[in-house]
Amino acid sequence: MKYLTLKGKGLDLKVSKLAMGTDKLMLTLTDAEFFYLLDTYTDAGGNFIDTARVYSGGKSEEAIGRWLQKTGKRSDIVLSSKGCHPPRENMSQSRLSKKDMEYDLNLSLETLKTDCIDIYWLHRDDLSLSIAEIMENINSFIQEGKIRMVGCSNWRSDRIEQANQYAAQKGLSGFSSSQIQWSMAHTSEDIYQDYGIVIMDEGEYEYYLRKNLPVFAYASQAQGFFSKVAQGGLEALSEKTRKRFSSEDNLQRLEVLKDFAASHGISLAAASLVYITCNRLTAVPIIGSRTPQQLQESLEAANVIITEEEADKLYYIEK
Repeated sequence: MKYLTLKGKGLDLKVSKLAMGTDKLMLTLTDAEFFYLLDTYTDAGGNFIDTARVYSGGKSEEAIGRWLQKTGKRSDIVLSSKGCHPPRENMSQSRLSKKDMEYDLNLSLETLKTDCIDIYWLHRDDLSLSIAEIMENINSFIQEGKIRMVGCSNWRSDRIEQANQYAAQKGLSGFSSSQIQWSMAHTSEDIYQDYGIVIMDEGEYEYYLRKNLPVFAYASQAQGFFSKVAQGGLEALSEKTRKRFSSEDNLQRLEVLKDFAASHGISLAAASLVYITCNRLTAVPIIGSRTPQQLQESLEAANVIITEEEADKLYYIEK
């Protein structure tokens, strides 16, 4: 397993280059099945578990809390959770007040059975609120010892820059890292069609590269696009995944990826992750494996190191 160091204000965190995502796992898995996945991931050297208050209606945090209590591994884990997500029935509703932050954070702490969350992400932005208000409020919980680092999820780079400049001016903790949708399969927000989602594009990429701000990439395997198409064609995809990722360029990327996977003796699932783990941009893919086989295939990416130039060649299609 490879690692990187996240730098905060007076604090460093060593995190594995593969993060364990838990978004919808507890909608279908039993505790025993979920715990086996977490045990397999941590036994392989993974130490970053990502969740959110809204994942599986709170069941994700509940299950992680039970696993941490059972295993006693809290000190070995970089625990990441997100709060302040709008209600599903009204995604335009703001939930970034200090009251909202405090409510979600306290509930997450209780559910995860911990007194501190290592990285706490603000799950959505609210452009109507001032950066000063947001950053002052979230920093109050660092001062209380409830969180160690702050991250943002689905924030655009211009707002991240405003937030980090304000934090630097005021001696506060800024965003240590960012979560957005990014995978080797290209898509766009117009195609993806999910309210409030921020997707990696050229402008966002250049910002993260210039600022050396780490990215945690969700949907990092494009909802299984490459593996599923290789096995069963476009018909093997769900309608949503097909609409989001089935472009000619992505089908060409699949052919490049097949050769790469074969030459390195790894699965297509792992090969697609190597594009992110070895990218010139500092990044960690969040994997959402639902079965032991899927997890083992994804973990193969931890053992592959290629140059940044080689990673570029996986993505950039020659016209």
